[in-house]
Amino acid sequence: MSDFIKECESTVLKVQKLLNEKDWKIRYEDYANKIHAKLDSIKLSKTLFHQWEPLYLYMNVTEAKKSLNSDVSFNLRYQGQAVATLKIIDTIASISTKKVEDKAVCISTKEFEAKNKRDFNCLEKLDNCLWNSKEASRFRDHFSKKLKRTVVSKKRNEEHRIESLLLTEFSKKKKEDKALCKIQPVKLSKVCRFPMPTPISASGSGDVTFSGANGGGIDILARVRKGGSTKLCIIEVKDENKPSEPPKKAILQGLAYAIFIRELLRSKSGDLWWKIYGFEKPIKKSNHLMVACAMPSNKNNDESFKNEIINFDDESGDTIQLQYIYFEEKNNEIIEIDSSLKK
Repeated sequence: MSDFIKECESTVLKVQKLLNEKDWKIRYEDYANKIHAKLDSIKLSKTLFHQWEPLYLYMNVTEAKKSLNSDVSFNLRYQGQAVATLKIIDTIASISTKKVEDKAVCISTKEFEAKNKRDFNCLEKLDNCLWNSKEASRFRDHFSKKLKRTVVSKKRNEEHRIESLLLTEFSKKKKEDKALCKIQPVKLSKVCRFPMPTPISASGSGDVTFSGANGGGIDILARVRKGGSTKLCIIEVKDENKPSEPPKKAILQGLAYAIFIRELLRSKSGDLWWKIYGFEKPIKKSNHLMVACAMPSNKNNDESFKNEIINFDDESGDTIQLQYIYFEEKNNEIIEIDSSLKK
């Protein structure tokens, strides 16, 4: 057994111990119940408008778990950064009959105007304007020019941009268009991107802490067809691939979040989360997850851990398989991917 696999197994025990000592399951059960009840509303709401890429819809836990009687709100992002809120007002007249009446799709930039101007030179200010209004059209036109960020205020800006590029690439439907086949990101009701939260904070150095509601989020959660079945894959995204921050560090960070997902799926709300993640068949007795690093491709690429299996010290039969995704981009698009998920 290599030293790295021993380090991975040590991470498993560390994260499990941390989660066993803390109270998080009731909160995530509440999340699951409210999000699952919201899925029909989300699906019906999306039928009311066209998304207009390169602006993409996101919905976080806070927005998704609002009661069925409240308005449906989407986060509208460009290069992974929030630039507006899209709200569906008086959307659902009857969930049971699948009818949509008295609807209005509105867009607001109130919370984002300062950063929109600073980072993308966008001067449009929208205060609950209709999505099909001239003002909203000018806003969309501004971002349709594939703008480069004028200010990179912090490292996470670049990682969010990379996340968005990968999500766009993974979301492609046609096999001939995809740089990596048999992968689709987890989306709520298959229509909006979903940043999955965790109650832990993890770093590539192996440090893991319990942060409760302020824990780190999973960069990309995806479903991957490999080995004859579809598996859930936790992807840790990095904007650099250098000796000081090598792929193995990213794997350790992603592994910590994958262990949380495994414990979540083993909890009382596991079946609901499995459905939220887009799986139609019941969760299996033994669950096999994957964790992958996604990093720019260069001479520092490391394939030494591909397809390695991390086991759990119990009778579940659950495993986590290690993978890599090394990508090349040009003109703000992913053009090539080298991945163990292909092999």
